[in-house]
Amino acid sequence: MFKKLLCGTAVLALSGHVALASQVIVNGQPLGVGTHTISQGQAVSYGHSAASGNCCAQCCGAAPVASAVTYQAAPAITYETAPAVTYEAAPITYETLPTTSYETVPVTTYDVAPVTTYAPEPVTTYAPAPVTPVYQPVAPVVAAPMVKQAKKKGWGSQVYVGARGGLSIADDTDFRVAAGTVDNDYETAGYNVAAVVGWRNRLSPRLGYRVEAELGYQESEIDAHSVGADNFGSTSFGDTKTLYGFANLYLDVPVFAGINGVVGGGIGAGRVEFDGHGVDELGTVMDDEDTVFGYHLDAGVSYDINERLSLEAMYRYTSFVDVELEAVDGTTSETDVDSHNVLVGARYGF
Repeated sequence: MFKKLLCGTAVLALSGHVALASQVIVNGQPLGVGTHTISQGQAVSYGHSAASGNCCAQCCGAAPVASAVTYQAAPAITYETAPAVTYEAAPITYETLPTTSYETVPVTTYDVAPVTTYAPEPVTTYAPAPVTPVYQPVAPVVAAPMVKQAKKKGWGSQVYVGARGGLSIADDTDFRVAAGTVDNDYETAGYNVAAVVGWRNRLSPRLGYRVEAELGYQESEIDAHSVGADNFGSTSFGDTKTLYGFANLYLDVPVFAGINGVVGGGIGAGRVEFDGHGVDELGTVMDDEDTVFGYHLDAGVSYDINERLSLEAMYRYTSFVDVELEAVDGTTSETDVDSHNVLVGARYGF
């Protein structure tokens, strides 16, 4: 079939008297560019050698025809080589998955407790022994001596005696004379001493009380007398003395192990004496006394050394009110004698 196609193509070319090719083979001979005259009916062979014969004559059986054929060289075709395309391989990153570790759960083994079988003990039957009456002498009843319960340290109902004393700082006093009012200045601390007798008991396991009578004495020395703007300073002299008696009531509140808080006070009377008040230039201007009502307020602590002996320390404010005085020149006046006292003391119970 391919041969028939080729022969048909050659006949078509020859009928137009033109053949375009860079190289034409006629009757097995290659023809270059130029003009070649073939007669009509001449066999033209494409791609066959001279030995192949006239393909047209073979295929078509036509008589050769002489004709002039002009051949023109075909233009050379230049092929450009396409640039090589380089493909860059994309990097592939593989991330390793973390390895999962599984812990094996420990197997807990339980020991099966052995089964203990108890054999029943034989039952022993005892015959009741005959009862023989036995008579024993009854032991005499001996009364046990009563044990006295120990008293709590520092507590209990008892009578006691005691003493106390300490420093006394008097507030300023005044009295009147014909020349005017004399102010008395007590800068130097005086003293206070007292003796007591009392009785104590308990209101409750946590609270005790004491009732006592106190007899005491306090004294303060004058540091300076002044009248108006005139201060006589070191030329002043005189003492203020008080002999007093009080009925006192105290509450003892336990704080811890033998230490008690003490609050209380008392009322009574005092014989107040302004003894020889004056100045060197004028001599004595006041020497008088008066018995008046007095009171005191106390707060402090006490320590029970044992159930009988106790120590105490406290602050006391004392006041003797409305002391009426008459000066040497006959001038009368009235004043209060107040003082602040720091006292320590001891009590012994029976």
